[in-house]
Amino acid sequence: MTDGTAVMLNTFTPDLYVQYFRDLKAMVESGQPLSHDAVAEVWTKYGTEPSTEYAS
Repeated sequence: MTDGTAVMLNTFTPDLYVQYFRDLKAMVESGQPLSHDAVAEVWTKYGTEPSTEYAS
């Protein structure tokens, strides 16, 4: 834990998963809130689930 800036580098090959971020962007642009349930619906399209290992 730190107050410093964290940097994360992701690579996606193939780039299909990049569409996940486009989907989230479209949600924001449409005014839809990024609630847990709304984002969870997007996760299912990409076989993604949040890590609970570091949740507080």
